[in-house]
Amino acid sequence: MLVLLYSFFVSESFALATQEVIILADDDYPPYAFVENGKARGIYVDIVKEAAKLLVPHYKVKIAAYPWKRALYEIKKGTAFAILPPYQHINKRPYIWPYSVQILKEEVFAFCNKDINLVEHINAKTTKRKHPIVIGVNAGYLLLNKKLKQAKKENKIVIAENKSTQSNIMKLYANRVDCYLNDKYSTYNVLSHLKKETTINFDNIREDLLVMIQTGHIGYTDAPTHTFLFKGDFILRMDEALSTLKSSDTYQKIISSYTVKEAAFNQK
Repeated sequence: MLVLLYSFFVSESFALATQEVIILADDDYPPYAFVENGKARGIYVDIVKEAAKLLVPHYKVKIAAYPWKRALYEIKKGTAFAILPPYQHINKRPYIWPYSVQILKEEVFAFCNKDINLVEHINAKTTKRKHPIVIGVNAGYLLLNKKLKQAKKENKIVIAENKSTQSNIMKLYANRVDCYLNDKYSTYNVLSHLKKETTINFDNIREDLLVMIQTGHIGYTDAPTHTFLFKGDFILRMDEALSTLKSSDTYQKIISSYTVKEAAFNQK
């Protein structure tokens, strides 16, 4: 009975005034989350902003763009409330819990130089290569599937962290990494942008391996030191708002306004 009364009074207290909520978003993950003219933009950002309109007058949601590893650090410390858009790595990131309802589904691919056959390399019992394949990933991203984890243990591959999709693509182009792991459309988005803005020919880069299919969410801090008493109420309301938005035309319009199809990047 006391618990029910406490929950009632907590909910009522939030109803009396608008609570400001700050969600940290990746600052360099186009088209999903990035910074443009000093403001957070992207598919996830716009979807959450649109859903947040349904939380008024209870909550006012702001999205702040942060470097991914820094955002994770703030969540781990409990100084930040929520982060956008992590995949669910429950065992590796125990400081994030719970996760929102699924916002988007992403396909993580290995993009490699044409002379690299990653699938053949990681499945082979022996290899003629003198050195392991170097795979680039964005700093703080956890993208290895079981086969790639095993290949890493066997020293068939090594992982090189770089700040962003663009820096990884440029290193792939310059043969400083052999492959790059990231979401398919994020990679094509940056490739398309670079092709328009530079004279570089990226025809040597190709899709090699579907690594995993993941879902993106809002992740909430579960650090024991956090002081966000509104957490439970906010999660319930935001999940309901996201579910409502996903069943509307607005959801697909937001995605369509950003997505770059692979056809837009003229691979040969």
